[in-house]
Amino acid sequence: MEYQEQNLLEHAFINQLETDFNDQEYDAMSEMIQLLIKNEDNKKIIVEYLSDTAKENWLEGRTSCRF
Repeated sequence: MEYQEQNLLEHAFINQLETDFNDQEYDAMSEMIQLLIKNEDNKKIIVEYLSDTAKENWLEGRTSCRF
């Protein structure tokens, strides 16, 4: 994938997430995330993306759930 296409896809994805958050479309985001975390490499990336506090809350079962 060329740089321009990759860059546009990245921003399209960010824009979609922002729209889904504003519209509270958590089911749609949840479905996508569930598909991503089935792959161990993707799961590692997602876990590394979390802040230290978010990671600690997740590991200790204190993560707040939106739906």
